[in-house]
Amino acid sequence: MSGTGRLLFLASSFPFGTNDTFFGPEARELVRQGTHLLVVPVRPRGDQTTENGGWTTIRKPLVDAGILASAAAELARSPRRVLAAFVLLARSPRPSVLLRNLSAFPKALWCARLARRHHIDHIHAHWAGPPSTVAMIAAELSGVPWSLTAHFADIEANNLFREKCRSAHFVRFIANAMTEVARQTETGLDESRWEVLHLGIDLPPRNDRDRALHDPPRLLMSARFDPEKRHDVLVDAVAELRRRGIAVEAWLAGTGPLLEDVRSRADREGVADRVRFLGYVRNDRLLRFLEEGDVDLVVLPSDAEGIPVSLIEGLAYQVPAVGCDAGGVRELLDDGCGELAEPPNGQGVAATIERLLQDQALRRENVVRGRARVEREFSAIQTARRLRELIGFAEGSAPK
Repeated sequence: MSGTGRLLFLASSFPFGTNDTFFGPEARELVRQGTHLLVVPVRPRGDQTTENGGWTTIRKPLVDAGILASAAAELARSPRRVLAAFVLLARSPRPSVLLRNLSAFPKALWCARLARRHHIDHIHAHWAGPPSTVAMIAAELSGVPWSLTAHFADIEANNLFREKCRSAHFVRFIANAMTEVARQTETGLDESRWEVLHLGIDLPPRNDRDRALHDPPRLLMSARFDPEKRHDVLVDAVAELRRRGIAVEAWLAGTGPLLEDVRSRADREGVADRVRFLGYVRNDRLLRFLEEGDVDLVVLPSDAEGIPVSLIEGLAYQVPAVGCDAGGVRELLDDGCGELAEPPNGQGVAATIERLLQDQALRRENVVRGRARVEREFSAIQTARRLRELIGFAEGSAPK
């Protein structure tokens, strides 16, 4: 297959809600390169948070009367294949995973009919959980090839991942480290169609002028307030820096279950005046922070990651980045492209931030090397082109 191609693009909530916003640049670039993109969020939640990039979106809930009617029609059309797909779900490893797959089963049948009606050439799903379960079943029933992008925690959930590796045209991992996560999660997986392809972002123009630090310097951490993101480590680092006589201001962008815990920790550590809680910030505003030089460092002390887009975007805008050696973070920040805090606690992060703030030459080296890496490996133009090759929409070496 070559040329434009019709792609059914499945995700959890994209382009709605706050969790899938980082798919936007690559989706827009797929359209720019000629793909006819039909976007279907499996479980859409919240307002639209990603600007439409020329694709068509069909927003339907997980289940409604229309989906149930389509599911019934698909059952009448292919009872044996629908039953076989239903039986496949019984292999789900845990009751919670089984329940999520079963709840998405009617929508998978609806997607199969949607794929035939819209003459879809390929189905691609982001997340190795329910979205790719929907894609796998829809592909089986429609006869359309499919693929998935696996990120991190969705791999560890092991939602029929063995079956998906056997069925998919290709399985894309966003970092080399994630292939190891897959091997540790399940032994003996079919790796013959595995591909490592980073997530792509929109590259801003270069800005090679040196920026003076703010007084006090500003640190930006953009992440949900979940346990693995370790906001507590950054609060501890701010407190440690204060004890060393170094004033900084931490900007925390995001929402989540641990928000009030982190706010209380800042109070206890005596740095409530140095930690700003920004709430949910749309990605376009975060990019303006970076573009306009409003922040001096981007920081993410997470202990569980794929490759965090917040750090990729920081490097793209030539803002030095600090992270911890978790998941694929090293693939982004090593070789002088950023700084990996060691040990990955408040003292280690504080020492890393202090070193960067006090060494302009080091900041400059990080900026130059980091930007070059993003240009080579994380440009949406390149990642979308490779994705089209893998699917078969463009010239290249797709899996057989």
